[in-house]
Amino acid sequence: MKKIIGLFLFQILFVQYSFCQAELGSEKAKINAILNEFMRCIETKDSIQMYALFHKGPVTWVGVYKESTQKERFKKDSLSVNYKISDYKTWFRNVCKPGSRREDFNNIEIVEDGSIASVIFDYSFWANNKKGNWGKEFWHLVNEQGNWKIASVVFSMELELYKTDPQSIQNLDNMQSNLVRKMANELLNIANLPGFSIAIRKKDEIIFAQGFGYSDVEKKTPVTPLTQFRAASTSKVMTVTGLAKMIQDGIIDIDAPIQKYVPSYPLKEYPITSKQLAGNISGMPHYLASDKGEKRYYSTISDALNIFSHHKLLYKPQTQYSYSSAGFVLLSAAMEGASSVRFLDYLQDNVFNPLAMKSTEPDMTPYRLMPNLTKFYVKRNGGYVVIKTPIEMSGIWAPGGFVTTPTDLVNMTNAYSNGYLNATTVKKMFESQILLSGEKTQVGIGWRRSFDMEGRSIIEHAGITEGTRSVICYFPKEEMAISIMTNTDWVSSIEETAHMFLAPFLTKSTDASILKGDYLIKAKFIQKSKEEEIKGKLNFENGMGKIILENGTIYSIINLNGNVYSLITNQGIYHLTIDLKENKFLSGKAVKYQSQLSAIPTNLKPFLLFTTE
Repeated sequence: MKKIIGLFLFQILFVQYSFCQAELGSEKAKINAILNEFMRCIETKDSIQMYALFHKGPVTWVGVYKESTQKERFKKDSLSVNYKISDYKTWFRNVCKPGSRREDFNNIEIVEDGSIASVIFDYSFWANNKKGNWGKEFWHLVNEQGNWKIASVVFSMELELYKTDPQSIQNLDNMQSNLVRKMANELLNIANLPGFSIAIRKKDEIIFAQGFGYSDVEKKTPVTPLTQFRAASTSKVMTVTGLAKMIQDGIIDIDAPIQKYVPSYPLKEYPITSKQLAGNISGMPHYLASDKGEKRYYSTISDALNIFSHHKLLYKPQTQYSYSSAGFVLLSAAMEGASSVRFLDYLQDNVFNPLAMKSTEPDMTPYRLMPNLTKFYVKRNGGYVVIKTPIEMSGIWAPGGFVTTPTDLVNMTNAYSNGYLNATTVKKMFESQILLSGEKTQVGIGWRRSFDMEGRSIIEHAGITEGTRSVICYFPKEEMAISIMTNTDWVSSIEETAHMFLAPFLTKSTDASILKGDYLIKAKFIQKSKEEEIKGKLNFENGMGKIILENGTIYSIINLNGNVYSLITNQGIYHLTIDLKENKFLSGKAVKYQSQLSAIPTNLKPFLLFTTE
């Protein structure tokens, strides 16, 4: 009895500790959000939001010149002091002078006790894309009725004129990260999303991870890199990464009939293999109205198989491609049968733990507290409302039942380049499956083959379900990966959007925009055989612009390089090229390109064409 009571008390203490840790993390997340908002306000010159970040009482603002810079200043003026005292409003009025301004923060450390906080980081300040000064910055914050406010700012200054920042490569990344932030903030506003998160990996390093918008709109809780989202069908590539480890270790024969590992599964008109299930060419149906699903917890995969095991195959295996989540439930049953290890346990031990996927777990929303999980939203009447009773996911762990973060998803792709999976296994996972007709599906074992507008090869998978839209894209040649996750089932071209977010890190050239000023334009929408033409205006300054059409539609455009721009719409971000002659607008072509192709077709046509009015 003592053991039982002791265990019960331990569980209570553990839950309380976990909850406190989650609360602690949420306060740091709020402070991180202030740092992000501070940077955004500098770029947008938003004085109202900037001033709202500060304490209502006196605020300290002191800058101290570093020794090497002060020596040079002293040569010019022997009376110069090594400090500068100001206030945040005077400083911000200088920021609002003509030209672009930004401040980049790195190596952020936050310490707080719930009432006060200190933040220290490396900073660099930029004007018109030229760095003016850099150094260390130190903030004190106070908690005012649940809201953190900046009470003091103390910083060291090294003027770039006298001493160059040694971290030049990192600064280049900062410029690229800044471009991603600009696109993300514009997308958040134009697509009117509650929130989303982005992570980018280069080789073994996470080079960008940031949240935008809110994980809880009502409480104004910001999305952070630690915010969990429903993975939706990106769960499928978690599943096949576990399958890849089984293939490599000789645990499973993916060409064997499924009954070898799941003997209880009813025989169908034709034999089915694990490889066919993973490539969506097994003939298994997707979700059907005649499924026998129940609103309850499925404690085993065998139990979940009863939802659809009565269905006939839609066609003979390997004669057609047809997407099937039910096929992945059956695949996970085969993985259990082959390994004699529970599917969730196998993924935890062989995928999540070794690949640093610390925030990935089954979606247990109805059954236990998940403090880092975002609220789920659905769009109604032009706005978003929270989903109060989310659907239960235990019957579909393998095809769509996990929660995760973009950081975890890009970390997972590291398995395909760091040796965790050998080259033979990786090739087998990525090469296209082939139908009996000889046609390639451009889908491997779970993964889909694609490309970006520059012809780079991509391996990717997207997902959508109640309360989420997600994607993971891996660029094998560049050893880079990007993931985006939202907290609503956003109708979007999310693959193209991810490609465009990664573009700044893939483009070496930094040619300036050819656009400047105001233009009268016509927008021609090209959808299948129909065309619609609408007049509008384009204004472009300092690398960013707005297109406003007469029907009220608004797009943002951001220069990436020379005549290449990102076109930001309510359905995502697209590749836009613009042609000018003597600053006269000739044409702009925005291209919506498709996944599951191994090379760019030569006849790509625009879906949106801009010409002079």
